[in-house]
Amino acid sequence: MFKVESLHGHQLSKTIQTPKIAYLAGLVALFTVIPIIYIFIRAVTGEPELWQRIIQTRLLKLLSNTLLLVFTVTIGTTILGVSMAWLTERTDLPGRNIFRWLLALPLAIPPYIGAIIHLAFLRPRGGLLPLWTEQITGIAINFPYPTGFWGAAFVLIIFSFPYVFLLSGSALRSLNASFDEASRMLGRTPWQTIWQTTLPAIRPGITAGALLVSLDILAEYGTVALLRFETFSSAIFVQLAGRYDRSAAAILSGVLIILALIILFGEFKLQGRAYFTQIDSHWRPAKLFQLGKYRWIGFLAVFFTVMVSFIIPLSLLLYWSLQGMLDQNIGLSGMQIGSKGLESFVFNSIWSSGLAAFLAVLLSLPIAIYSVRHPGKISRLFSNLSQAGYAIPGVVVALSLVMLVNRFLPFMYATSLVVVMAYVVRYIPQAVRASEAALRQLSPSLEDAARLLKRNSLQTFLQVTFPLILPGLLAGSALVFLSSLKELPATLLLRPAGFESLAVRVWIWSEEGFYHQAAPAALLLVLIAIIPLFFLLRREAIFKK
Repeated sequence: MFKVESLHGHQLSKTIQTPKIAYLAGLVALFTVIPIIYIFIRAVTGEPELWQRIIQTRLLKLLSNTLLLVFTVTIGTTILGVSMAWLTERTDLPGRNIFRWLLALPLAIPPYIGAIIHLAFLRPRGGLLPLWTEQITGIAINFPYPTGFWGAAFVLIIFSFPYVFLLSGSALRSLNASFDEASRMLGRTPWQTIWQTTLPAIRPGITAGALLVSLDILAEYGTVALLRFETFSSAIFVQLAGRYDRSAAAILSGVLIILALIILFGEFKLQGRAYFTQIDSHWRPAKLFQLGKYRWIGFLAVFFTVMVSFIIPLSLLLYWSLQGMLDQNIGLSGMQIGSKGLESFVFNSIWSSGLAAFLAVLLSLPIAIYSVRHPGKISRLFSNLSQAGYAIPGVVVALSLVMLVNRFLPFMYATSLVVVMAYVVRYIPQAVRASEAALRQLSPSLEDAARLLKRNSLQTFLQVTFPLILPGLLAGSALVFLSSLKELPATLLLRPAGFESLAVRVWIWSEEGFYHQAAPAALLLVLIAIIPLFFLLRREAIFKK
């Protein structure tokens, strides 16, 4: 009788609840795809002469530059990220538990801050390395020129590889020892086992990390602008902020969105339906690979990566900050804009990113509940549409909201709420994935039991579902907060007069060459970003062996 009641109650709740959840999920999905639809409409309806001019003069160069940068950085981050993950997870590397943390921390440093450090070290006139080497040796050494394609590729690889490192490292930690043992029993050497068994088994984690890197590079503006390498994102920014040509910006944005969708589709085809099944009850951690005489070579490789990607940038920011605050010509007063100082920039960054994180998680719930509790073609479609933010770079989100808000919501134009809206549109996919993952871990029988106790849908959610999925929701909000905190182009283009965030101040001061003024804001930005990153790493149990 209990089973029949439970099943009946579950079916009844579906009958009553599905339309309401479906409508809410549909509205959220529509909210996420409207920017793409509107950009495409503006691009398609652009004047033929404008299309012809862009195709003849700009398109081929921008396309080749962007694709070359995406390809190079994706390959570089994949090689570096997988190598670091394998060394820290599957070998007897000295200090590997500490390196797991240190190799993830560069995610707290936005690549455009990394570009500032890169320029400060290598610029031909006044660069730190040229000055130091000349003082020590008395010889002027020509270092590689810091700008251009290779400078941008180097910076983006160094500060983007943690995406691949974290996802492939997680896959390696969960891989059963039986895979390696079966390979060895078939006569494979340890190195053959790595190439033929281990890497194919963790391919989903590697491709997921590579996908995130590819889409991030498509969206990157600050790094390529500082290092003088033109891509679609920088060209769109110039068209919108410099030349005020929204039609040209819309055309370039349409092409950029198509590139992102092609990458998403390519990742889906590459991933296919391949998966690896493990029996949890028989799971055992794999034996560590003995590096032998290569042990200290591996240690030096990991240590050098940590130094370049985190310790040196953080140390230089700290040094500049102290130097700037002790300088009588700069001090704290030199870091103020009018009556607003660093505390104002910190407040604006925290409240806008925090509100975006809250709204993104709140809006993700209808889609997550509908897709997980009512699986079907429609719910899957809504879930997929909600991922559209991955295909919309920040500069494109800014362009679409400028057009949409100006036309349909003029009362919101030139307010800080538009900045928050841009963060939500851009990063709601992170919240949706986190919410769906949390709900999938919760058995529907718990919700059925609450309904049998005469709780309605809202009471069931508030008293049973929400408390149990709260850790997953907090993880999603931490991801959105971290990403929003570092977002630059959307903030620059949409911020109202007087709205100064840490990211905006770092950019403006750095572009003007005032590194000592920019350093405290950059340091605060990194330190604040470490807080949600620390929470995420603890949640993923990165310290576990």
